[in-house]
Amino acid sequence: MSIRSTRAAKQALFINGIGSGLIVFFSGFIGVIIYAYYVDCDPYTSKQIQDIDQILPYFVMDVLSDKKGLPGVFLACIFSGSLSTISSGLNSLSAVIIEDVYKRLIGRQMTDQRQGFISKILSVILGIVVMLLTYVVSYFDSILNATLSLFGVIEGPIMGVFVLGLFFPRANRRGALIGFVTGLAFLLWIFLGAQITKKQMKNVSLSLSIANCSETISNTSTNWTTTTTVAMHTSLK
Repeated sequence: MSIRSTRAAKQALFINGIGSGLIVFFSGFIGVIIYAYYVDCDPYTSKQIQDIDQILPYFVMDVLSDKKGLPGVFLACIFSGSLSTISSGLNSLSAVIIEDVYKRLIGRQMTDQRQGFISKILSVILGIVVMLLTYVVSYFDSILNATLSLFGVIEGPIMGVFVLGLFFPRANRRGALIGFVTGLAFLLWIFLGAQITKKQMKNVSLSLSIANCSETISNTSTNWTTTTTVAMHTSLK
């Protein structure tokens, strides 16, 4: 919305595509590293974590536990990145609703003060909706799978509308709307069906083991006991 020209918009999309690709690549690379690190002692199977989405913070705390401050900086970066993404998304949604829905309904221009006030109200309402949806997401087995599935459900029909407009110039508004609604309903049916029957589906994953977990736990307990014993002798002296 704020790009000065079409050429600048294309450049911004190109740079965004490179950045998004790097984010996906490094996310997968981190997953490979975590798998190699815990291949003989899976924290989820050994009940050291309660949810599979806890594996990345657990890995950071495990590897960087002797580096004071670094685990906290890492977690702070995750929370700050999430909050900044949510805040920009809420502002974008409120701007889109005002431009494409509210202004078309009222049929007249608004002052900047009134538009800013309505935008703040919409941001608050959308924030409450997002907070309520977090309770729904908590019932999914994996947040990543749920996010990718929801993105596919929404972005698939949108991509279909763009392809329709690019390759079929005779397509009209009614056909695009019917195609979008039909595609959205079909993908929602697939998504909900997968969630209902997920217990009947076999989840294929790489092999993991807990063969070396007992040795790690025993070493930790021994170190803790030794430290406690030294402290007691010191107090008696």
